Amino acid sequence: MQQSSWQVCYRAALTEPDPTKLTGRIEAARRAIHDRLQENEDYGHDTREREQLESALHALFTLATRKRSA
Repeated sequence: MQQSSWQVCYRAALTEPDPTKLTGRIEAARRAIHDRLQENEDYGHDTREREQLESALHALFTLATRKRSA
């Protein structure tokens, strides 16, 4: 199964080993997720994907918070 662009960006943020690049990866993933959420609203609702998107946003928030406190 091919991953969508938000999933690629999300995975890149989660696996980024370089702390200097992490913030940029998180922001790129957030933008891709927000874009996909907007597409879902514009063209129909996929409840399962929406839950995945919201879960991914929460994980990115947690990742960013942990980075700031490290």
